[in-house]
Amino acid sequence: MSTDPRPLARTWAPAAVAALALSAALSGAPALADTADPSPTPAPEGTAGEAASPAQVIADALAESPVHVDPAYDGAYAPEARERVETVLAAQDDLDLYIIVVPLAEGDTWGGESEALASAVHDRMGGGERHFLVYDRRGDLEGHDLGLASGDYSNPAFYGSMAATYKTMDGQKTLPVLVEAAVEAALSDDPEGAYEDAQQAYYDRVGEPPSGVLMPARWLNPWIVGAVALALLLAAAVPLYRLAARSRPGLLGRRRSVPIAQHAAFDNADRAQLESLVERGERDLIEMGERLSEDSRVAPQHLSRALDARDAAARVHDRMVRDGATLPDAVGVLVLLDLAEDALAGLRTPRRPCYANPLHGNDTRQTQWREFGGLRTIRVPLCQDCARAVRDRLRPTVLPADHEGRSVPYYEVPAERSVWAATGYGTLADDLVERILRGGLRADR
Repeated sequence: MSTDPRPLARTWAPAAVAALALSAALSGAPALADTADPSPTPAPEGTAGEAASPAQVIADALAESPVHVDPAYDGAYAPEARERVETVLAAQDDLDLYIIVVPLAEGDTWGGESEALASAVHDRMGGGERHFLVYDRRGDLEGHDLGLASGDYSNPAFYGSMAATYKTMDGQKTLPVLVEAAVEAALSDDPEGAYEDAQQAYYDRVGEPPSGVLMPARWLNPWIVGAVALALLLAAAVPLYRLAARSRPGLLGRRRSVPIAQHAAFDNADRAQLESLVERGERDLIEMGERLSEDSRVAPQHLSRALDARDAAARVHDRMVRDGATLPDAVGVLVLLDLAEDALAGLRTPRRPCYANPLHGNDTRQTQWREFGGLRTIRVPLCQDCARAVRDRLRPTVLPADHEGRSVPYYEVPAERSVWAATGYGTLADDLVERILRGGLRADR
């Protein structure tokens, strides 16, 4: 596949060993940790007359130059290197491509997520089709193509960042090299082809991966390819498509989540697993009932909330006894009992389970999730694994549900047929308990 012959000046050092690059990918260590301050630069949100928001500051800077570099990275990205990229971007008018290099950290304005940063800046630049290469916490670039027309899957920034990753995977990766490689691929006639060429060139140098490791570029992050290839070479036992849901204990270590396979057409899933979940819910219902009747130290308002949540869980359990158990209902019982736990603990705001699959636990954070091939986004709590999958353009390990004879993600069941889909198990609406107590438990089977 041909790429645009617009070379960028290159000043990088000789290549290092490929295994070291893969090791860095697996460890997630930023490549430039010694040259940049990883702490976020505080900037207060403001209204007219007050300090501009961080996203507005970046948007204003990009209006002056397509390359914005925070002072924290001055030592890692010299002015002359930036000027080379600015010259290349100024010489073309086919693509609104921008480079953003700022410190990202968990808990900052954007939750440490490059996509959230790109989306905020995109909004403040007036929307439209724009493409961003954002330096992330791992020491790599992430490409975000925003405002594309429906059905447009060109994604030059995305493929540009992927190509740069492969081009620097077995070499001395520096920020200027990374940016120049990504820009060159993104501006080429065929960014996806440039990515595939860079990927193939890498494997030509280090050896082809085992058969079946290479995946369609649209869905697969190169770090995942490298990590899986290394694991297969070392252990010859790790299938690429297996995504394991991490077990996390509930409050007070009461229970552990159970992983559910994403593509389980549930007619072929392990029936014993469902029965185990139902039995666990039944045991926890009894345990919660005993605690509520014995604990006199709980404040009345907290006790009332706990009783309501436990009552809602009992109603869902009774429906399963009457009509047959389903995975969404079995999970719903456990979620409702967690709400009862939170009420007993006096939590003003209950913990939020993973929106993609509540069995992943309550150790979640709000994450921006953009639909595949579309423009719509939602902000929902996701566990660490699901958040990483969304960031890497992979589908998370979702909770399946049976609907009209098909296995679909539970949230794709029409809201009028499922209280779980309508509320995201309480992550989209705070009235999950109230809906069930009002008789809002609909048949979703």
